[in-house]
Amino acid sequence: MGKLLHALFVVVALAGYYYSELLQHHVLAPVARSLQLDSRLPAPSPVGRPYDAAACAAAASAHLTDVLPVQGFHVLCIRKTPHDTMQGLAYKEGLATAAPLPFETALDMGALRAELESYKQRWAFFSPTGDRLWQLSQLHAASLVYVFEGGQFIWPGIHVGHKRTIPNLHGLGDVVLETLAMTPLVFSVEEFLRDDEIDVILDLSKEHLAPSGVTLQDGDAGKPATEWRTSTTYFLPSHRHALVMGIDQRVQDLVKVPISHQEDVQVLRYEESQKYDHHTDYFPVESYQNSPDVVESIHHGFKNRMITVFWYMSDVADGGHTIFPRAGGLPLPDSMKDCTKGLKVAPKKRKVIVFYSMLPNGVNDPMSLHGGCPVLDGIKYSGNKWVWNKPRY
Repeated sequence: MGKLLHALFVVVALAGYYYSELLQHHVLAPVARSLQLDSRLPAPSPVGRPYDAAACAAAASAHLTDVLPVQGFHVLCIRKTPHDTMQGLAYKEGLATAAPLPFETALDMGALRAELESYKQRWAFFSPTGDRLWQLSQLHAASLVYVFEGGQFIWPGIHVGHKRTIPNLHGLGDVVLETLAMTPLVFSVEEFLRDDEIDVILDLSKEHLAPSGVTLQDGDAGKPATEWRTSTTYFLPSHRHALVMGIDQRVQDLVKVPISHQEDVQVLRYEESQKYDHHTDYFPVESYQNSPDVVESIHHGFKNRMITVFWYMSDVADGGHTIFPRAGGLPLPDSMKDCTKGLKVAPKKRKVIVFYSMLPNGVNDPMSLHGGCPVLDGIKYSGNKWVWNKPRY
């Protein structure tokens, strides 16, 4: 019995698991056939009238992109048929430019999930507003759903400049999420933090700020952190103030991933000339083979930092930009100190940027390389709020 090769059930192939003939033919195969690039399985026999392609296109259009395929993300139009099957159309990898692929299946979530490997994050269904859908009845009611192979919700970028309103964030109300880059996926939100919250965060943190450290990869053992990073930092426990706990809730409301996946905020201070060379926020398992504790903590590569919500807590007269040197598909830069090429975001008090270190299929995204350019005039206060693809503990 072969492994599933691609798309929705890539989880099974990555885990190296084989599934039963019954599960393959009656549960996995129909949807997988629709999303696979090449399948040797026979096509299913149609049951009932086909899904209305025009209606699906109209419903899905606002959720699709024509910029580039989004690995691990698919948009499905779904309906329940009179024959108690699930029928629909799949826009593979969120692309508007490709014809949707039909499927019909007696999909059983419980049986499907039972077959998935324990370390690898299980794929999941979500509503377009980020609500996780656990039951088939929810899928039928939703009619349009998102599928994420990596098991966590990610806002589709659609295209640079795209804006969507996210309602009812804790203690704030509605915000506008704007796409700054499709690869890596970067968004911004103006006025995400309030001045009184920033004052509390800095008051609680300033006396504790100490030289920033880094987690050294195998080839960097013995090197000082200042070779890459010259800021000062403090991890502020959320429980120290109700306002900080409220921001945690707000971050959850923004990214649609539970608070249990968050680290405490890392408060940062960059004085003039201080910087952080280009780096990624995730931990590449292949670079920590001499650190078994790190390998175990990241579940052998299947648990990692997925999202960075980066807080700007001061205005800076000059410099201090956050740079993404590979934005738009640029090659790896010759120097990890180069702040001349790529997407540059200027620090602006109360603003946040949101960027993803993982693709929708749960694979780390090397295009998320980023850095903190030197501050040329002033002091930059900022914060890293890291959100993992699995609960922290």
